Amino acid sequence: MTKPTLAQLQHEFDKRLKLYNGTNEVSDLWLPFLVAVQNILPDDNNGENTLSNNQILYPICVKCLEKFENNPEQITNKDFAKICLLIPDMSVDKGLWYGLFYRKQIGVQYAQLWIDWAEYIEEHELNWAGAWGIYEEAKKFIHSANECAEIDEAYRSFASRFQEWDQKEYAREQSTAKPKNRTTVTKRTTQTRSSFEIMMAAEPKTKRSPIRAQPSFDTDDDPDCQLLPECREAVHLEYSRMLDMSNTSLMGGERVSCVPSNIRRGSIVPPLMNIFTIDQVLRRQSHVPVNDTLDENFLDVSCIVVDERDPFDDQIRRQILEKRGVNYALMENYSVEKTNLPAGLAKNKVGTKVEKVTLGGTTYEFGKKLGEGAYGYVITARLASDPKTTYACKIQHPSTVWEFYILSELARRTIRKAGQFDLNQRIPTVYRLIEYNDYSVMFMQRAPQTLLDFANYHISRDRYVPLCYQLYYSIEMLRIFDYMHRLRIIHCDVKPDNFMVLHCPTAFSTRKDSCGPIPSLMLIDFNRSIDLKLFDNGTAFVTCVPKKELACVEMLHNRPWIFQHDLFGMVYSIHVLVFLNYMTVCEDEQRQDGSMTTKAKFSKRTHDIWKEFFHEFLNIPDCQHLPDLNAWADRLESLLFEEAKRLRPKDIEYTNMFRLKLDTYLNQFQPTPPATAPAPGQSH
Repeated sequence: MTKPTLAQLQHEFDKRLKLYNGTNEVSDLWLPFLVAVQNILPDDNNGENTLSNNQILYPICVKCLEKFENNPEQITNKDFAKICLLIPDMSVDKGLWYGLFYRKQIGVQYAQLWIDWAEYIEEHELNWAGAWGIYEEAKKFIHSANECAEIDEAYRSFASRFQEWDQKEYAREQSTAKPKNRTTVTKRTTQTRSSFEIMMAAEPKTKRSPIRAQPSFDTDDDPDCQLLPECREAVHLEYSRMLDMSNTSLMGGERVSCVPSNIRRGSIVPPLMNIFTIDQVLRRQSHVPVNDTLDENFLDVSCIVVDERDPFDDQIRRQILEKRGVNYALMENYSVEKTNLPAGLAKNKVGTKVEKVTLGGTTYEFGKKLGEGAYGYVITARLASDPKTTYACKIQHPSTVWEFYILSELARRTIRKAGQFDLNQRIPTVYRLIEYNDYSVMFMQRAPQTLLDFANYHISRDRYVPLCYQLYYSIEMLRIFDYMHRLRIIHCDVKPDNFMVLHCPTAFSTRKDSCGPIPSLMLIDFNRSIDLKLFDNGTAFVTCVPKKELACVEMLHNRPWIFQHDLFGMVYSIHVLVFLNYMTVCEDEQRQDGSMTTKAKFSKRTHDIWKEFFHEFLNIPDCQHLPDLNAWADRLESLLFEEAKRLRPKDIEYTNMFRLKLDTYLNQFQPTPPATAPAPGQSH
């Protein structure tokens, strides 16, 4: 008897799902379907699932989780927990998944969740304190005699391994310790207690304490972020201290101590990750095999090789992705509808009234148009069932998935480190993409005001942008592109109206390194972006953009370019802040060496650093000799530090109105789209 195909199983499952009227859908349908799919997939030589198999199984498990994660009847179903526990093994973010299950109390009454989580923390993060805390926390939730016996057995096994590890660490520490001065050494008569003895002083109790409200360490920046509670006050304090040092949504990656110094034996272990939302976890799944490190070697080649293909052509993009084995159908939060876009969202009808339209099985209410381009438009959208949940909905023709892919990859590649620059807070969150025959519909995070609006605000008040703001937003741009380019993504459409303002200070800190953690700009519109992970190292391009005013110097002179296109757009945007006018490039008559400069006149009002800045970024020698963005950001930050000392409150009091308007838009659930402001200087 031949095995059924995956398509046949899916068809049978869909048919049974439509006819199902029972009360235990997980056990009756989802688990048998998953087992059947596993049985027809080929195993590797070790009898385990291969990566390609995981790409099939993973979406099934995640869909089951998404469907039942808030279902009170299924949340205690052991079959549901069994399906959910398959997800971390197929994910690059195991720790985040376990934390998510803990927060939503999925499977917390079963020993397997806690054992898997503790073993992951122990083996992959070498975090013995964290693993011990997980076993201790399990006591609050597990009550079944069989589950208690299982967790106690795993706990005793862990204690044995921990004691063995601790003895080795202690011996290594003693062997490498420097000998003390003989005249001051005294013989110790008391034995030093090891980390193991201190942390394991209390044996596991068979009687389980009742479930209590879980304590959390909340920050002003992210009230949802939580840490796993530890059972010792010292570890509580250490986690709290580390959280205070961080302004990011997630912690992890960097190896710092989570064990108090008085019981630490020299081992370096990472903290437990914060627990966030399922959206944040899903956004970090990769579709291209990459190393989770900043890529410093893309330009470390003997010569630059030019690819003459148009990197902006959607058909070429799809061919490259297919060659690399990237399948859109396997991407999370992506779905296909084999129909045309509903007529209620036609371009000429948008904005006349609020339309209620069902897309992909969910009903949304669509409002006013926020913006429009050559290939599509952006409108406000909100869930009909929950009007407080609002989105920016981008509708494009012809249908494209490229921006969705780029943003998903950027979010996945970003390395989160406590207190450091977080690119995920500077790019829009993408919640869903639906591809129709004629259009694609993408739901994204909203932001109201652009950097162009900020410049026009000053023009309307007949003022120049103060130097502090010029520096503040320029530093943010430099950090964004320094980080994004090392992740091998080129934006390719950088301009002031593609920077959304997230923060507008009315006072600047007079201490250095003050503008890093707080995101002030969000870069949007990645539809023309290039993923260099899909190309060989040292690949450059020669395609020129249609708008000559946004073409970098290399394009104008038919020279190969890679990151220069983004750097030119960044300089173009900074030029708007400094001169309140769009940039036009010309030859520098004063130098007479063929170098390029801006036509704008540098007056006494313009700080001298900008002349050097524009010269360096408009005269990049070649693809392998680019300006040091991080060094420039440090220079501008030092200048901002000095300027902030001399700044008087009245110099920027008039900015309060813009800040209040920005805060109102960012804080309210249903913001009204900002009125179109006049473009600075000239029409564009």
